[in-house]
Amino acid sequence: MGLPIYGIKRDGMNERIKAVLREIKARKHAMEEMGAAYMAEGLVTLAGSRMYTSMADDYAIIDDALARFERVFKKIERPDQDAKF
Repeated sequence: MGLPIYGIKRDGMNERIKAVLREIKARKHAMEEMGAAYMAEGLVTLAGSRMYTSMADDYAIIDDALARFERVFKKIERPDQDAKF
């Protein structure tokens, strides 16, 4: 009696693991695309997701960086609500 229950749990777990792996792959792809979009605007990220500012930055540099981010964000397409990764 315990063996079939173990088999059901295991099968469900395998499906969950597969779903998580698909999600990781989709997120990695999205991060790579965002990194490329940032780089196209001259915004350099560290490890694809980290960004730092410098105390040497003045308001003009900050305004320029914000304008570059705005151009990147305007290009982002809203995903379909029913889309599955």
